[in-house]
Amino acid sequence: MTADALPRRPGKPWTVRVALWSARHRWPVFGLWFVLTIGIFVVSLGMGGIRAVAATGGLAGSDTEAARGLQAMNSGTSASSAPAGETLTVVITSTTAKATDPAFKSTVGTIVERLGAASATVAGVAGPALSKVIDPYAAPATAGLLAPDGAGVIVDARILGSSTERETRAKAIAATISTAQADFPAFAIHAVSNTLTNDQIGSVVNADLDGSLRISLPATFIILVLAFGAVVAAFVPLFLAISALLAAFGLLGIYSELFSPVSPYATQLVVLIGLAVAVDYSLFMVTRFRSERRAGRAKLAAIETASATAGRAVFFSGLAVMISLAGLFLLPDEIFHSMALGTIAVIMAAIAGSLTFVPATLAILGDGVSRLGVPFLSRSRGEGRGFWASLAQRVMSRPWISAIGASILLLALASPVLHMQLGESDLTTFPESVDGVQAVEALQAHWPQGTLLTLEVVVTNAQDGATKAAIAGLAPKLAAIPGLSGSAQVGASPDGSAASVSVEMSGSMNNPANWQIVRDVRGQVVPALFGSLPASHVYVTGDAAESLDNTKIYTDGMLRVFLFVLTLSFLLLMVVFHSIVIPTKAILLNLLSTGAAYGAVVLVFQDGWFGSLLGVRPTDAIQNWIPIFIFTVLFGLSMDYEVFILSRVKEFVDHGADTRSAVARGLTVTAGTVTSAAAIMVVVFAVFMTLRLVIIRELGLGLAVAVFVDATVIRCVLLPATMRLLGEWNWYLPPFLRWLPRIRVEVEPVAPGAGDPA
Repeated sequence: MTADALPRRPGKPWTVRVALWSARHRWPVFGLWFVLTIGIFVVSLGMGGIRAVAATGGLAGSDTEAARGLQAMNSGTSASSAPAGETLTVVITSTTAKATDPAFKSTVGTIVERLGAASATVAGVAGPALSKVIDPYAAPATAGLLAPDGAGVIVDARILGSSTERETRAKAIAATISTAQADFPAFAIHAVSNTLTNDQIGSVVNADLDGSLRISLPATFIILVLAFGAVVAAFVPLFLAISALLAAFGLLGIYSELFSPVSPYATQLVVLIGLAVAVDYSLFMVTRFRSERRAGRAKLAAIETASATAGRAVFFSGLAVMISLAGLFLLPDEIFHSMALGTIAVIMAAIAGSLTFVPATLAILGDGVSRLGVPFLSRSRGEGRGFWASLAQRVMSRPWISAIGASILLLALASPVLHMQLGESDLTTFPESVDGVQAVEALQAHWPQGTLLTLEVVVTNAQDGATKAAIAGLAPKLAAIPGLSGSAQVGASPDGSAASVSVEMSGSMNNPANWQIVRDVRGQVVPALFGSLPASHVYVTGDAAESLDNTKIYTDGMLRVFLFVLTLSFLLLMVVFHSIVIPTKAILLNLLSTGAAYGAVVLVFQDGWFGSLLGVRPTDAIQNWIPIFIFTVLFGLSMDYEVFILSRVKEFVDHGADTRSAVARGLTVTAGTVTSAAAIMVVVFAVFMTLRLVIIRELGLGLAVAVFVDATVIRCVLLPATMRLLGEWNWYLPPFLRWLPRIRVEVEPVAPGAGDPA
């Protein structure tokens, strides 16, 4: 009987049946996989590609006090009232000339004239790109457009129109600024506005995405060659990863066009998670297939065994990752949801490819998957011997010392979490190559009071007499608060229903002192002035208030997400291993690796450790959603190793081995695959430390440290040490839970003798 004629036996899990069907219909499945994944991507491009929101915007659809204040000030905005718009700030400085010098004034005059003359065609009609271009020398001194140190000036203007119209006008403005920079090289000319700067950041995101793939794909290929010892085998995971990424990009693009724009970081996260996961999943499959072929199994039998063991482990692991990421939907943030959707999409594509594309490819290649072997790497190296076996035995011979020592090490690494400061990333955390960032830095250098950071109090029912009187009393109350300065600026909404009082705020938007000012104004100043006016609603807004409110959304929701992920992880492991000890211990160990990841992020990005070595400028706050995202991704990814290793350990126990022998055997037979898989993940995540976006670098470092710790200290030291200490208690399940169904991850029985002591 040939391998292709292998009979179908009833009772196989559906994952195995899908894999066998794909193997038998190898060429159609192989072709359809690329038609489907590339087709989804092409369709999304035809619809307009991935539509992203501004990188520096707040939470989409949020209902915070800061957001409600902005909404109140925009009330009445329509075609018949004041047009929508945004401020353009052009900063002109010089290291050699003073703002009072004739040459400086002449240069500024020329730039003002060019900005006023800049034109753009919107909806087929040509017109000025800017309105209200203010000459700093013609403005009153109280406007603050001249730098106190005399080294620079500010040219303010307005970009009018809807977001689409502002995008068109921003292109003309960018060209005007670029020409001025080239014509006046003796002056530093930089511009910042929401649209202009977000376009620049978008270009950085896309360039970084291309750069990350140029580095991570070759690095992953090299590790795969080292792991497999064969070039052909190394290509299979790469093909799956690239096709899964295309499918995820396509799905994200379609979602963004049909429903709502997505986070500008969503594509980066798809690459970050998708490349690591897709390569790991196919690595497990290909490794098991080659092992079965070396053992003498026929091709389809080897595919069946690989899908029944590694394939099912991939399915359960991927399911765990998606369940963990689903916890992100508990947070009221549509943009955050888009990041979760993107990563779930690429994981789903990786699982589907592991069950269909990989079996079909292995059926096509057969033993050809081991072609182009690399000398000294392509030889068969026996499992369960050498370094890993020795390490496992040494750890379990001194379990108390190993467990206590490793725990102290991880707790020490996690200790910086105690002073972690969360917040919103401001423009200064973006690359200095962004012109808007240089504009903000120039403002901070020459206008020490911080002309871009303000605290704004918005009051509704502004036409009421008593409310007007209370608004008039706001300015002196705010001026008396340390940290607030400048003359109060009074504004009104387009329909006149709301008024605002704005003052300058020193420091940064994430400064704890500024957050306290926001709390004091909300809790003391506002009640004192408006407490007796129930018809008037008062909102304290501004960048610091927005950062405080948005961060509170994540800190308040963190407990819900943690409980969701921990509960589902516990239930999944309890059902799989029929034990309450295994899931409890797994959760504790994963919390240790999560804490270590958090500590590393704080040490590098907040405290500045190794900053010069890694090219990192310390920030005053870690991006507020980074801890939750690291937690959910890590808990999902850690299930890869947890399920992969412990399912083998449990299998040996079920076949009569004692716990110590089963742990040693399980660790050693999976060590090579786990090491290769972890190395790939660490490299892919570490590559993102070479990019320019601080948010992505924080995430890359956190996940790289977490996976490294998980695959080394946790799996190689704490796991065997704690299992040795607990002994047969590892498999304890209370009598009242013994009705739980048995879900075996690996349905392939252990080979005869596998349960013998290692």
